[in-house]
Amino acid sequence: MSVHSLLLQMLGALGSGAFGALFLFTGIGKAMDSARFASDIAAYRLLPLDAAFPTAYAIIVTETVIGIWLFSGAAAVIAGLFSALLLLVFAIAMGMNVWRGRTHLSCGCIPGLDAQISWGSVFRNVLLAGIVFLVGLCGQPESGFLCMEGLLMGVTVLLLCVATVSLTAPEALR
Repeated sequence: MSVHSLLLQMLGALGSGAFGALFLFTGIGKAMDSARFASDIAAYRLLPLDAAFPTAYAIIVTETVIGIWLFSGAAAVIAGLFSALLLLVFAIAMGMNVWRGRTHLSCGCIPGLDAQISWGSVFRNVLLAGIVFLVGLCGQPESGFLCMEGLLMGVTVLLLCVATVSLTAPEALR
């Protein structure tokens, strides 16, 4: 095995750890306050009001399953594709509301962070979709030890990013 392919696989494990933790964290966080998340979905006015709770539960389950799937490293390309598609659906939903001028809505992205939607949040989701798809293309190391190391590094990177955002966010977002 070449150093180049091992490096790509380690990047795949790192990305799977970071994105797996992101999806798992957001899925569990939304499950802890599913009423608020359903309210966020209803506020987007893209679905009938009766669909807010079922959609919230479906997204919670989907995010949690995708997080576990990314952690597992199984079928990395397909996991990356499904993750990217979910992020693109979120970007489209945000983009439709930003286009309508409804930027006062909560992103609903990360529980505990009450950020409002903007073209920046739409772009961020599109960018993350591209990155998670590329992560899937990188694959995973054959060594279980290297795979676990990459996953733990990914979780660490995600936690550092969330901590940085929380500590540097303006008071209005806390």
